[in-house]
Amino acid sequence: MTRAERAALKAQRLREKLDTDKLALAEAEARYREEQRETRDKRRYRLGRLADDAGLAIWDDPTLTGLFGLLACLRDLPDPVSVLDGLLSDAVTTTGTAATAGASLLASSGESDSSEVSRNGEGNFLS
Repeated sequence: MTRAERAALKAQRLREKLDTDKLALAEAEARYREEQRETRDKRRYRLGRLADDAGLAIWDDPTLTGLFGLLACLRDLPDPVSVLDGLLSDAVTTTGTAATAGASLLASSGESDSSEVSRNGEGNFLS
């Protein structure tokens, strides 16, 4: 075998190894994407289950969209639970009931609630 033939054979083996490595990489990336999708879907299911268990499923989609939009405002706060708890406690103390506290919070955030929301937890938020 000549020097040129050996070099060509080595180049061919390296190309085959590179193709095998590319295939292995593609398979590993596909597995990783699938695991990420499964993790994301499980979390979304848990979040939906938490909302359902908390009784939020009685509200229609526009109401939930408005509420989640308001909750998103708390996203960057260091302790959003205590901030929301404090806001609700202050509103209940000031207004006397949780229903009017919710209306008060909505009004202070630039939103107003419909009378249906105040009465029985259903209805739409009006801008």
